[in-house]
Amino acid sequence: MGIYSKTEVEDAFWKFHDALNESGKTADWSIVGERMTPDAMIYESVLGKIGKREGIVREVSRTMHISDPETPWVHLNRFPVEAYSIDHRDWVWSIWYARFSDPGDGSVHQARVFILMKYHGKGEFHYVETVYNPVAVNKAMESWKAKKAEWDKIGAGELDMLAARQDAGQDMAPLKLD
Repeated sequence: MGIYSKTEVEDAFWKFHDALNESGKTADWSIVGERMTPDAMIYESVLGKIGKREGIVREVSRTMHISDPETPWVHLNRFPVEAYSIDHRDWVWSIWYARFSDPGDGSVHQARVFILMKYHGKGEFHYVETVYNPVAVNKAMESWKAKKAEWDKIGAGELDMLAARQDAGQDMAPLKLD
């Protein structure tokens, strides 16, 4: 093993995972930023090289807060882990999924992401590299948008129907309080 115990590195990995998912749910990307050293470096497949914790949080926030209909990154907010391995240098090699929130019908829209993380002690990573196919992410986004639009249309109609049924039921059975 490296400088740190496998247990310490693994614990830091799962805390990073939890922080990333919490950041996705809350849109507060400083939560995952706290799991990185102040001088951390990220190499991201599309955004490129981003340095320092503050820069990482700023750039990730800028992208992940986009909620326009064409690129709803704010809905890419779940990050389950498929597999991981910790090597003798305290590096974590892992496969995650970048998953969009449920569009309403329970369907899953995600893309596979390879992440290399280099541990630096104190529960923090100083290097994170993500490798993924942007086409796969875009396909996941497009399928999510289609399902979301379909569900929103069906869902709105369903709500209108239930409201009409409730109104009709109340008209047919007036409440008597004797």
